[in-house]
Amino acid sequence: MKKNIFVKNAAFLLASALLFVSCSKKSDEAIVSESENVVEEPSAEEIALEKARKEEERLSKAISDYTENLSQTEKLSQLFLVNLQGKEDFAPVEFEGEKAIIPGGYIFFSFNIAFTASEIIGFTDSVASYCENNSLVPPYLSIDQEGGLVNRLRGITSSVPSCRTIAANYSEKEAAALYESQAKQLSLLGFHLNLAPVAEAVDDENRDFLGTRSYGDVAKVKKYASIAVRSYEQNAIGTVLKHFPGNTNTDPHTGLPEIEASDEKLREMIVEPFKAIIDSANPAAVLMSHARTAAHDAEKPACFSRYWVSDVLRGEMAFSGLIFSDDIFMAALEKNGYPPEKAVVMAIEAGVDCIMLSEKRFKSVLEVLRKKAQEDETFAEKLDEALERVIRFKLREGVLLLETAEDGESATIVNAKRKSAEERLSAFEEEKQKGDSYVK
Repeated sequence: MKKNIFVKNAAFLLASALLFVSCSKKSDEAIVSESENVVEEPSAEEIALEKARKEEERLSKAISDYTENLSQTEKLSQLFLVNLQGKEDFAPVEFEGEKAIIPGGYIFFSFNIAFTASEIIGFTDSVASYCENNSLVPPYLSIDQEGGLVNRLRGITSSVPSCRTIAANYSEKEAAALYESQAKQLSLLGFHLNLAPVAEAVDDENRDFLGTRSYGDVAKVKKYASIAVRSYEQNAIGTVLKHFPGNTNTDPHTGLPEIEASDEKLREMIVEPFKAIIDSANPAAVLMSHARTAAHDAEKPACFSRYWVSDVLRGEMAFSGLIFSDDIFMAALEKNGYPPEKAVVMAIEAGVDCIMLSEKRFKSVLEVLRKKAQEDETFAEKLDEALERVIRFKLREGVLLLETAEDGESATIVNAKRKSAEERLSAFEEEKQKGDSYVK
């Protein structure tokens, strides 16, 4: 950054004043005084801003270089979070020619969870190894580990009580310790992302659906969801606030929730808590719900609504992380006129970055995006923006690594390295014992 230079004329002014007062006979002569050039050093704030600017330039250039070397299929694949096959040795299920099509991320369901921590580590390592050996972009590995009833790793990690139990029985310090330990255990098992916490305050309109998954009222949600986010994020596990902008007692797996609340109530119960958590804890992602809101864009599920995705979440709330759709293969969507091939386009147009599918195959909907991008330049630009956010997420959560050159001016993105399975298993067992001690 150029240093600020200020020219001070104090000497010139002083000399002029003295000559004027003395009524010198030489008053008609030109008086010349050299100005003094003073170079001010940049402030600490300016130095920090310049450093951040250079780092952002270096990062943006590295991401651009990295994505330019990907095929269009690889780029589009990054925008999907899908299920994977098995729980022992990883094997892809879709190919383009001889090359496997690997999504941006995989979500593990109960049938993907082996019986022991050692087996889980072996399986997650096999995913990374396959991609590394075949020069593929490594996927992030995610799981639903809310606690309570939604607990995919029950019996493997230390126990995680429900959100309601934690809010009722744990101090802030106790909750942080429990979540921090759980994050470390998830990371050691090979996961990068936890599809939690639920950040919806409970009331009569959603109580039956949310049950113990909510921390409770607005104050408790803001407090404990923020603790959960910070605890996971600071220990190498990304978090996903869900479900924005809320739900009702209708299960979205079977029908579309219809939120009749006024704008004022939605802001009190959902928008304000989500914004508070985003501002204070910086979650990696937000998951959109399938709910329709009478107050805004009433005809569309929220994950297809530009109002909720782009205007409110991305614009008003200034959220810069990943935005996920909920599962677009839910029967409730198709029954209401949103089959997957339509839903995938509407989600991207609304501003969603990553499409969640509970299925293992996604090539058919990927082709829908490819065709739409060929026809619509604006849509293609949205895909590029989403791709960049996915790569930034992978760098943030340690799936990819930014290596800076010796000159400090350039950087390259590479696959992150993993510690040996033996080291991680040993560390996991130690951390599990700690985690058990935090459970009441």
